[in-house]
Amino acid sequence: MRLGRGGRLAPCAAGAYLGVVGRHDRDESKAGVHGADAPRSSERAHLARLAATAARGGVSRRKAQGAHYTPPALVDHLVAEALVGFRRSTTPVRIVDPACGSGNFLVAVARRLAARRGADMAQILEHSIHGIDIDAAALALAREALRALLPASTTARRRAAVARALDAHLVHGDALSERAWRGLGSERFDLVLGNPPFLGQLKRGTASTRTRARRVSRTTAGAVKRYADTSAAFLLRGLEALGPTGRLGFVMPLSFLAAADVRSARDAALERAMLRAIWAAKEGLFEDANVRVCALVFEAGPRPSPPPLRRAFGLEFKPLPDARECVPTPRPGDETWSPMLADAFGAPSVALGVEEGRSIGSIARATADFRDQYYGLRGALVEDRGAPAPLITTKHVDLASNAWGACDVRILGARMRHPGVDARALSNTPKMLAWMRARRVPKILVATQTKVIEAWVDEAGDAVPLVPLITVTPARRADLWRVAAAVASPVVAARAVALYAGSALSAAAIKLSARQLLDMPLPRDARQWTRSARELKRASLARTPAARERALRAFASASCQAHGLRGRELAEVLAFWESRMGF
Repeated sequence: MRLGRGGRLAPCAAGAYLGVVGRHDRDESKAGVHGADAPRSSERAHLARLAATAARGGVSRRKAQGAHYTPPALVDHLVAEALVGFRRSTTPVRIVDPACGSGNFLVAVARRLAARRGADMAQILEHSIHGIDIDAAALALAREALRALLPASTTARRRAAVARALDAHLVHGDALSERAWRGLGSERFDLVLGNPPFLGQLKRGTASTRTRARRVSRTTAGAVKRYADTSAAFLLRGLEALGPTGRLGFVMPLSFLAAADVRSARDAALERAMLRAIWAAKEGLFEDANVRVCALVFEAGPRPSPPPLRRAFGLEFKPLPDARECVPTPRPGDETWSPMLADAFGAPSVALGVEEGRSIGSIARATADFRDQYYGLRGALVEDRGAPAPLITTKHVDLASNAWGACDVRILGARMRHPGVDARALSNTPKMLAWMRARRVPKILVATQTKVIEAWVDEAGDAVPLVPLITVTPARRADLWRVAAAVASPVVAARAVALYAGSALSAAAIKLSARQLLDMPLPRDARQWTRSARELKRASLARTPAARERALRAFASASCQAHGLRGRELAEVLAFWESRMGF
């Protein structure tokens, strides 16, 4: 994502958007610093051309390049945070955006620097501003926007010098290749700012070619692996370019905080620099891209006693409480970074403090199937009210409930009310037949992308799960309902939000992998655990909504007590869970 986009803020009379100024930079705000300009007609036209031009993989060039306007308020916030307490290590200060697009970050930082006492805009543009982008037309727009910052009193001679400098310092190329960086000179940079392209590697249109994938791996010393979004590679390359006390401020996909595919990239980032500030929001900021984002600020250089992490959240960039005491600052080796914003995403404070002992994985195993199993069912689907092997989808599964036969689902292009699997049709595919037999055992089916952990118990073992359901099988059949109660616990839901917020498709949803589910703690109080299992089973047998709700409330209370919660902590987790259940 490179080209800055006008967000939801009201335009000023001058045609610019009044950005949110960082709380640490009020003096600069009085000096007239504001955000990037509203999208110019030339920018809109350029994006329209990209959208209308086909690229590899059958997608538009715009999607293939990850080209989207960055909302001015986000540009302003990130630039302000990157400049908090900033002390330049070189004169003049050196700034680069490695995916600069039309230059909104460069424009914003140039304005802020020029607002400081004694600063000269022409000198800043001539000596401080650098950028890289693969889109030559976007670079032309960036040069135009930067030249427009020059005061009206600037002489023709100085304008020409600035134009020559911008022609040389805004380089056409790929920031993941060393050739582009050599075009900027060999020096390190004091500020690296920007919004790199978000290019997922699971879709053909945005996946890297083999050549580029090898380059990414080489550039990041193997830290960015096969399925990691390309933005992680830009982050690590930008950190590598920092000077001794340099700062990096990047917009990143919110999934960067928790996705397993970028865990090694997160570790590599912390080995190169210290995280100084973080922002995220539940809402999406990009009207033309279905993605939620966060903003991260790193600082290079040793710091024996690091300052507390600065945190902000939401579309208004509201500061959050000091993180020194209440929120763990991430370290290399941490599974996720989501705990930094767990409170902002609504996780109860006790979610990360539950005493851990044995995990669910000590008494059960879990697996999530893949697309091979999904497409392997082609030709074996049947519509049968009395199907001996009913096919269960995520849409069917609710907590202690199964809606098979009560709603329509679409599978492999067919709409079905009573989907089933005909084992005879799989006789020519031994792997699929073996898979089906392995799944038809007493088990717990767990839905993904849900507000709580929704688990349904298949006591008979007849059902066949459809991707992306997680199948949990207890080591002992007698523990079926106890394992189900452990999996569906409000404590597990709270920890899932705290540990993996941002990894699901929607802000309110929980997404767990099979391994992550198995790593969750088991209850420690056997009596309350057994009670919670009994109430969960009672809820599954309830004949009225009221009876079901009473049983589920009793299950939740017993489950939390089984994890040792009492008093305020118990009330906090129950309130969290009940609100998500809609009680």
